[in-house]
Amino acid sequence: MEEKRISPRQRHEELDSLLTGLVEGTISRRSFTNRALALGVSTAAVATMLRTYSAGAKSFQEASENPITVTVGGTPIANPMEDTSEAVPGGRLRFARSEDADNLDPVTTTLNVNIWVFMNVYDQLLRVAPNGIELEPGLAERWEISEDELTYTFHLREEVQFSDGTPMTANDVKYSIERAKNDPSGTWTFTLTALGEIVVEDDATVVLHLNKPWAPFLSSMAMFNSSVISESFAAGQEEHLVEEMMGTGPFQQGEWVRGEYLSLVRNENYWQENLPFLDEVRISVVPDDNNRLLQLLGGEVDAIYNVPPSQIPDLKANPDLKVVEFPSTYTRYVTLNHSLEPLDDPNVRLALNHATDKQALIDIVLFGSGSEPTSFMPRGALYWNDELPGFPYDLDRAKEYMAQSKVPDGFQLDFTFMAGSAEEEQLATVLKDMWSQIGVDLQLTPTEQGVFYDTFFAQDFEALTIYWTNDTIDPDQLVSFAVLPESSNAFQTGWVNEEARDLALVGPQELDPDERQKMYFRIQELFNQDAPMVLLYHKPYVDVMSTSVHNFMQPPTGQWDWRATWLDS
Repeated sequence: MEEKRISPRQRHEELDSLLTGLVEGTISRRSFTNRALALGVSTAAVATMLRTYSAGAKSFQEASENPITVTVGGTPIANPMEDTSEAVPGGRLRFARSEDADNLDPVTTTLNVNIWVFMNVYDQLLRVAPNGIELEPGLAERWEISEDELTYTFHLREEVQFSDGTPMTANDVKYSIERAKNDPSGTWTFTLTALGEIVVEDDATVVLHLNKPWAPFLSSMAMFNSSVISESFAAGQEEHLVEEMMGTGPFQQGEWVRGEYLSLVRNENYWQENLPFLDEVRISVVPDDNNRLLQLLGGEVDAIYNVPPSQIPDLKANPDLKVVEFPSTYTRYVTLNHSLEPLDDPNVRLALNHATDKQALIDIVLFGSGSEPTSFMPRGALYWNDELPGFPYDLDRAKEYMAQSKVPDGFQLDFTFMAGSAEEEQLATVLKDMWSQIGVDLQLTPTEQGVFYDTFFAQDFEALTIYWTNDTIDPDQLVSFAVLPESSNAFQTGWVNEEARDLALVGPQELDPDERQKMYFRIQELFNQDAPMVLLYHKPYVDVMSTSVHNFMQPPTGQWDWRATWLDS
C-alpha cells in the first residue's frame, strides 16, 4: 500500500485547484476522479463533486433553492461566517428550542434533538465540511486507502485529549466503532456493514479492514454513530451514555435538568487552538413556539430554533435580530402505517399524495419559504432523481385512485402530530381540509413530545407527520432508513418492496458513480410507484438570534456548530 505523505493544507489546496478546473472545464471528469481518489477523497464524495461542480455547474449553496440568507432590520447582510480576529472570548449563549434531549448515546439515538447537540461534544475521524458536500479531517489528520479500497489507515492527531484530560488513542477509536457496529438495536449498524477487523498499529494509527467494497465508508466515519468515546469512561457501563457524555469536542457536558435545560461548557482540553470562544451554551426547553419567541424578544434568550413561519417577516424587520436561513436537507412527510387497512392499499396512498396541494402548504404553513418534493430524498443531494415528476396536485386523479381502492367512499384516519408546534398544527388543519375532498375524514391528535416519539418507534399510529435531515453526504443513510425493513421498518411504514430492498443493499457496494446513480434513481422510482409516505415539502433551517451573536452556524447536516460562535461583550 502506497502511503500518501500530504498535509491537510496541501490536500485542501490541491482539491480546490481540481474543483476550479472541473468548473472551468480545463480538467476532464476522468482525470478529476483519478486525482481526487489519489488524495483520499471517497468515491461517494467524488460523485457528489462531479455532480455539483461539472463545467458550468454551481456550488451546492448557489444551486440550492434556499441558500444561506441573513436578514437584519429588513436588510440582507453578509454570510454569517465572520472574521474571528476580533472575537470576544467568554460568555454564555442562551439558546431555546422546543424539545429536550432524551438519549445522548451516539450509537443508540435516532433523534435530532440529541444529535444536533452532542455533535458539539463528540468528534469523529472525519467531519462533514460546512458546505455539506465534502469531508474534512476530524480526529484523523490524514488517511490512506488501499488500491482495492478494502483497507483504510487513519493517522490520528497528536495530543488530543478527552474533556477529562485523558489522552485519546487508537484504542478509543477501535472501542467506539466496534460498539457502533455491534449495537444490538441495529438501527444504524447498516452504516458499518462492510467493516471487518479493526487493528490498532500504535496509539496514533488505526487500520480498518473492509470485507467488501463500500462506497459510503468515509461518509460513515463522519456520521454521529461513529463518534469517538472514551473507552475508560464508558466500557462496562455503556448504559450511562444515555445521559452522560465524554468526548474530545469543543464542549463538554454541564448540568442537565430534564425538561428545563442542558448546559454545554467549554472543553479546556479541546485540540483546535483558541476554540471555542464561548464559556457555555445553555440549551433551554420551551415547547410552545410563541413562548419561545417572546423569550427572545424579551432578551431572556439569545437565539431560538423552530420559529413560527408566520412570524418570520416581522422578525426579519426587527433591527435587533438576525434571521438566518441555512441550506438544509430537511424534508417533511406523512408516515402511513401499512399494517392497517386501508393504508395497505397503494391506491389509497397515491390518492393522498395527489390530493395534497404542496404549494398551498408551502404558502400557508411556511409562508412561501420552502419547495415541493418530487422524491423522498432532499432536492439536489447526491443521487437525487431529478427526472421524477413527484405527485403533482391533481384532485381528479386522486379521486380516480380512491375509486379504484378498497374504500371508494372514503374512510376516517387518525393523524398524530407534535403538540405545541404552530407549524405542525397548521399543517394538520390544512391537510384535514384538503383530504376531505376525497372522502378522508382526518381526526387530529396532538401529542406530547415523549409520547409522540414512543408512538412513532412502536409503529402505534395510523398517520403521523415526521421529518428527516441527512447526517452524511452519502444517500445510503436515508435510503436504508426509508427502504430497509430491518433498519427502522422503512420509516416505520412497514413498506416492503423487494427490488428496492435489493438495490439498497447492493448500492453501497457499487464503486462506479454512474452505475450507483442508476440504482438510487430506480429506488426513488419504486418508492413513488408504491407511495409508502406522503411527500409534503422541503424547507431551510431557520434560526433567529440577537445581533450580538456571531458565527452561529448550522450546516446542511443540521447540527448546531458553536465552535466559533462568539458574543459581543
